[in-house]
Amino acid sequence: MDVPPKALEAFPPSVKLICEAGTGYNNIPIELARKRGISVANIPTYSNESVAHMVITYIMNFGAAIFDQARMLQNNDRRNFKVFQPPIYEITGKTLGMVGGSGTIGTCVADVALPLGMNIAISSRSGKLPKGHKYENDPRVKVVPFDDLFRQSDYVSINCPLNSETRHSIGEREIRLMKPTAFLINTARGGIINEAELIKCMKEKVIAGAGLDTQEVEPPPEDSEIWKLDNVFLTPHIGWRRLETRQRLCDMTGDNIESYIKGERKNVVN
Repeated sequence: MDVPPKALEAFPPSVKLICEAGTGYNNIPIELARKRGISVANIPTYSNESVAHMVITYIMNFGAAIFDQARMLQNNDRRNFKVFQPPIYEITGKTLGMVGGSGTIGTCVADVALPLGMNIAISSRSGKLPKGHKYENDPRVKVVPFDDLFRQSDYVSINCPLNSETRHSIGEREIRLMKPTAFLINTARGGIINEAELIKCMKEKVIAGAGLDTQEVEPPPEDSEIWKLDNVFLTPHIGWRRLETRQRLCDMTGDNIESYIKGERKNVVN
């Protein structure tokens, strides 16, 4: 839910804290809140494993063409019992490229992908992982330039926050760098991908498929072409919605409020 600037300006002076019940806080005018002396606190770690598992779920489904197989059977198309139709692949030995992969969620994705035998490529402006990172010296994890990540990866997962620098940072140019057999996965924020350019590329079948747990507008408009694409698979932003994850979110939101009352600035982002 967005907090419009006009709504925030109308808050009485008694409002001192806004609790974002989630990790991303791009829906709150942070600078305006700061000017008004209102702290904004988020929940940075409640869904790390859940979102990471969503990435892996997409990878494993794409590897076995589960989405395509299920759709064929639902349409009474049983040819796959006799003749293989969609190509299916082992994920062992495949490269998973992660945009924003050095953060907490990206690290959780690597925690699951590496035991499955995948190789990890991470883009980083500095050309290296942060000092002391869990996988800093792991030969299965390499840091590569942004463009090379798209060129080399069999699966590209977006795990960075949405901000002024990342909005629409992935579009037609980046997608056309990818292998024609590769898949794009977004469990971060829909606005990181230029959706119009993605639709254009997917209509041309530039890559094998895309899995979007987040979209620019959720749900996409009824007349959006994205609904009609058979190589784009949508889920309704469920990466964070597992039962245990939502309970953790409630508990941690309460902790933020309690800490603020005690004079502590727990998880305050401004």
